[in-house]
Amino acid sequence: DIMDAICRLGIVGGGSVGISFLAQLVAHLEASANSANNVPGCHITLFEPSEKIGHGTAYQHDLNTNLLNVPAGNMSLYDKHRSHFVQWLAAQPEAFLQSYAISDIDPAAFYPRPLFGRYVHEQFDRIVAQAAALGIKVRVVRDAVVAIARHAAGQGQGNEHKQKAQSQIQLIDSAGASYVVDQLVLCNGNLASDTFDALVPCAGFMNSPYPVSALSQAIAADATVAVLGTNLSAIDAVVALKAHGHGGQIHCFSRQGVLPAVRSVHPTHVPNRLSRADVHAMALAKGGRLDLDDVVGMLREQILAIDPGFDIHDIAGGGADAAIQLSRELDAACSGPRAWQAVLAAANEVIDLLWFYLDQPARRQFQSCWRSQWMSRRAMFPVQNALQLQSLIEAGQLHIHGGFQACETLSNGQGFVLHCRDAAGALQQQACGVVINATGFSQDVRQSSDPLITQLMQSGLARASDYGGFELDFDTGCLVTANGTIANDITVLGSLACGTYFWTVSMDVNARLANEQAARLARKLCRPIVAQAGVPTSADVATQV
Repeated sequence: DIMDAICRLGIVGGGSVGISFLAQLVAHLEASANSANNVPGCHITLFEPSEKIGHGTAYQHDLNTNLLNVPAGNMSLYDKHRSHFVQWLAAQPEAFLQSYAISDIDPAAFYPRPLFGRYVHEQFDRIVAQAAALGIKVRVVRDAVVAIARHAAGQGQGNEHKQKAQSQIQLIDSAGASYVVDQLVLCNGNLASDTFDALVPCAGFMNSPYPVSALSQAIAADATVAVLGTNLSAIDAVVALKAHGHGGQIHCFSRQGVLPAVRSVHPTHVPNRLSRADVHAMALAKGGRLDLDDVVGMLREQILAIDPGFDIHDIAGGGADAAIQLSRELDAACSGPRAWQAVLAAANEVIDLLWFYLDQPARRQFQSCWRSQWMSRRAMFPVQNALQLQSLIEAGQLHIHGGFQACETLSNGQGFVLHCRDAAGALQQQACGVVINATGFSQDVRQSSDPLITQLMQSGLARASDYGGFELDFDTGCLVTANGTIANDITVLGSLACGTYFWTVSMDVNARLANEQAARLARKLCRPIVAQAGVPTSADVATQV
């Protein structure tokens, strides 16, 4: 499957996932050029309308209170080089690190998310130079792609661009410009929340907490604030309000009224991690499918191997009001290792396979019964921010409410009323002047108002997964079209791949999936060198690099 002409590659989205894919693709192409008689044959166009390449929403310039919820030692653009971010940190000037309150570099630390965004942004320039040394031009288009279509191969193009493929991909950007590519990687990023669309036009309603640095400018210091959600985005909002000295009451609402688990400060080694071979073998022994008991049993066995006295109540959480639960979480996180947290984190290496092998009844059961609890326990947050929340709760300023029912505007349009049910089932109301939607991003492409997502669905180039995002071919990440065919020249990475790979909110999972796609594409793009006049040899390429 060797392309016989220069391939035009398009990457839609220049956030952390798009740059991870680009970085690993260029690395694979460089390795191929250095080790064999191959030269990479591609031109790359990256579409990213944001001012800063590599930041995205998650890692944008913002307050340093937005912390990574993964240790620095496992944050990297490169799947096979997990310490890359930490090594970049070690090369930074002391004054630069101090601006992020870093004195000693610790791979187990949870550093500010904007710092990781700075790392990705700076890597981009290096990656472009690395590509240029291979004769690969990387062009950046600062407009969003709003439509994708197909036309016959070579239509309107010179002979040098004709491909073996039967069709090529035409992209239209928001400025009306048209581009033709032969391979396309969609790294669109997170979709805006659509949970409270009816409230978006209302004064005092904020449909996202980000950037949290803007909250103090938009919210009066004495305002009563409602935060919709109690997971990581809600924590970012609350901690940011505290950092700005907010004096008003803060109320967080969710159905469960449960804060996430607090990650232990004691790193735990997982000696016998589940391998992909282990999961394949288990599925084969079970006739090609797993149920939830199978998956839970595999993880429980891993936990017990580390901690024979493991208490299931520690992983279950809950069972008390939020203040008591948070206090227990902090005690557990500071007093010793929590083996279950280490095992679940290590399972990121196989989590897509576990999801792939789950039968449909098990997937539906998980989505309806267990997903909320999974999110509150698996999406852990660091002790630093847990202590901030605890201080606000103890001061009587922060209140966590379960049993959320609805959020409505007051009849005079001057504020909101939140409805929830207390532990006894009684209906309660809370008036607030400002509401922050921190329920997280949407995964439902069927409800999205994003122009490109809407166009892909309406054109039949893509179809929705029942579990969020687009339906993809598991082995390649390629789009599955409305008629069920696989679009071998369009792949997807990041949040819109969640229905196929499940846990695509974690950088290490996304870097691994990006690396797999990059390796496949690199094998396709590298063309054997022919020994003839005017064609460089492998020695020439090595000299250029």
